[in-house]
Formats: sequence, C-alpha cells, structure tokens
Amino acid sequence: MENSEMNMGEMMKVCMKKCRWCPLMPITFGIILFLLGFYLDAEVVRLLWLIFTGFMVLMGTFMLIIINTFFR
Repeated sequence: MENSEMNMGEMMKVCMKKCRWCPLMPITFGIILFLLGFYLDAEVVRLLWLIFTGFMVLMGTFMLIIINTFFR
C-alpha cells in the first residue's frame, strides 16, 4: 500500500510540473479576444461572438449526447 501511495505522489508532482503552463491558454485567448474587441468594428465582433458561442453550444450538445449514449 505504501508503494502505491509513493507512486501516486511522484505522479502528482510530475503532473503539477507539466500543468503549470495550463493557465497560459486562457490568458492568451483573453488577450487575443480583448485585442479583437478593441480593434474590430462592433458588427464584426458580434458576428465572431455568435460563431464562437454557437460552436461551443454545438460541441456541448454533442458531448452530452455522446456521454448519454456511452453510459446506456
């Protein structure tokens, strides 16, 4: 039992070292979206917002359907 706990601790340390770069993705996307909103016209920003949110809704619905069919 102690051996598996030590392996789990070592694994968590390795994962945490690799995950320290994970916050860069939302920061990068946030900066890009902020700059797009600042420099583009309102109509273009509205169109991009509708496209991105529609894509997210479709992907969420698709994943919900896949998860429901997987657990049946």
